[in-house]
Amino acid sequence: MIQPSLDRRIQSLFSVVLASILVLGTARLVLDILKSHNCRLYNGRQDREKPVFVLPKDRFEEGCNVFEGQWVWDNVSHPLYREESCPYLVKQTTCQRNGRPDSYYQNWRWKPNQCTLPRFDPLKLLDILRGKRLMFIGDSVQRGQFESMVCMVQSAIPDGKKSFHRIPPMKIFKAEEFNASIEYYWAPFIVESISDHATNHPVLKRLVNLDSIAKHGKSWEGVDVLVFESCVWWMHKPLINATLEWRPGSDENCFNESYPLKDHIGNGFKSPDHEDSCDVLQELKINVTFLNITQLSEYRKDAHTTIYGERRGKLLTTNRDRSKLFADCIHWCLPGVPDTWNEILYAYCTESSKFFVSSSTRKKKRKMLTIQENYGNFVIFLA
Repeated sequence: MIQPSLDRRIQSLFSVVLASILVLGTARLVLDILKSHNCRLYNGRQDREKPVFVLPKDRFEEGCNVFEGQWVWDNVSHPLYREESCPYLVKQTTCQRNGRPDSYYQNWRWKPNQCTLPRFDPLKLLDILRGKRLMFIGDSVQRGQFESMVCMVQSAIPDGKKSFHRIPPMKIFKAEEFNASIEYYWAPFIVESISDHATNHPVLKRLVNLDSIAKHGKSWEGVDVLVFESCVWWMHKPLINATLEWRPGSDENCFNESYPLKDHIGNGFKSPDHEDSCDVLQELKINVTFLNITQLSEYRKDAHTTIYGERRGKLLTTNRDRSKLFADCIHWCLPGVPDTWNEILYAYCTESSKFFVSSSTRKKKRKMLTIQENYGNFVIFLA
């Protein structure tokens, strides 16, 4: 009776040892495969942090113009989140909650012509941003992109491990375990102006100080990634280019539109403003990336808030009978088009994460330009 019992114990021990060898062997094989595919392994700053693999699928294919493409119907992977699942959205963007009857605008995915846009991975982005700050700077359109980014990452963070604070003119979302923050700073002209108050900014005549960002810049010091956007406030009569070319019967605005344009008819991609911006940015000596999101957005006449948004604290649906005058064709419903802007931003962050350095490392680089040291080491302009 003793021998069979001993045999069973030996057999069980052998099974455990064999399983352990298989697990270790599989892990080694995966690491070898990743290494052979030129994957980059980014380790956290502490030993307890798990490494994140940036795979080839997370990168842009060489020669790909991600801004040339088309919108394709995708009700499987999009939307990336639900309006009701994100508590950080304001009434200006919650079109469903404000009475919009259709939700088709949520199910379109941007597909570049020559490559695939990497799938957004919130944990991978948070790990790249570990110990760092990402700040969106601009007007209410930029605030929508900030809220979009927060909604895209917040569901991956457990309750009690995230926080949201409103400190005018800023909003700050923090992922505690990653010591990372995603922030928004209200500066509609980027430079200083008489419209810089976070809530009381409507004025009859807008005045700006073109030579000064000193006041705003104090809040940007030490930020690792700055994302600037400023366009609408510079227009005397803000109109999206495509609004004057949209099909007859649409009241010459975006009201009651449910589908994107099939063909591009706007001219924002080749506008003089963009050409001037590119020329200026090319002369800079700091690391600046220019993301031209105008053309891909011009297709989306269907995705604006129209009368299902808010203006100065009042829902526009109260003016339903005067939709031609009151439809908002500037701001975007969420989920929606700003999520695609963030998918593109995410892809550039994973591709360019080698540029991210900690604040302590940045201080050691004495030859680094002052503007780069003070205002972040990775600057992105949206237009």
